[in-house]
Amino acid sequence: MSFKIGLAQCDATLGNVASNLASHLDTVARARKEGVDLLVFPELSLTGYVLQDLVHEVSLRPDAPELARLAEAAGPMSVCVGGIEESSEHAQYIATFYIEDGVVAHVHRKVYLASYGVFDEARFVGSGNRVGAIDTKWGRLGLSICEDAWHPSLVSLLLLDGAELVVVQTASPVRDLHQGELPYNAVTWLDTLRTYARLYGCYIAFANRVGTEDGLVFWGNSVLLGPEGEMVAEGALYDEALVVGEFDRGRVRQARLTNPVLRDEKLDLTARELRRIAAGRRHGES
Repeated sequence: MSFKIGLAQCDATLGNVASNLASHLDTVARARKEGVDLLVFPELSLTGYVLQDLVHEVSLRPDAPELARLAEAAGPMSVCVGGIEESSEHAQYIATFYIEDGVVAHVHRKVYLASYGVFDEARFVGSGNRVGAIDTKWGRLGLSICEDAWHPSLVSLLLLDGAELVVVQTASPVRDLHQGELPYNAVTWLDTLRTYARLYGCYIAFANRVGTEDGLVFWGNSVLLGPEGEMVAEGALYDEALVVGEFDRGRVRQARLTNPVLRDEKLDLTARELRRIAAGRRHGES
């Protein structure tokens, strides 16, 4: 089985869901013309990133009309779109809305909030507390949002739960830029994602935004990596683009036959040792 993945490397207007939705609809139409089967937008693509107190004004329930319009426009194409989810208890979360066959079929809430350096997410939104791969018409899919993917434990859980493709939505700004070189964090991102792809024999769809916002410059360079860490498709630095590449399940099979890390994982041992470590932390032990 093979299918086309599109990475919507786009800018966003801070706090203006209507404007961002219009841009999303244009990208959806273009992606459908190019035969894309699964389209991935960046983190908080519908809202912009530095929201702070705006989170209450731009939050969406899964049945929101804006998401319904996207679902209708997508038709048979599946879409991962980024935004702020409002729960039934009126709590807000950075979220991925996964749209398939005309409905929001799944919502992933960002588990690990970035609250260091220029980031201050934990002041304004809650964190998710569930991780797991989901069944889609494209197979088992793992959803993650930016800081989530810096935690190998979360990525491992998605892959141990059967994911063959891990989606990473990001709004990553330039950090430690040296003239004439990639931003340092761009290099680190690519090294990290390639390690996951090679180690677990999976595809990685990394969709990063571009543009500027409140002094931040987002660098783009979205990539689709194959199960040997190879570059399947790549977006340019700093410019908007629709990056398209192909997922081939046969290549996942071959990579996992060659390197059966997931087969050989000792889940009982891992669970037992995690309980021991967690208990030690609770009691202040080393």
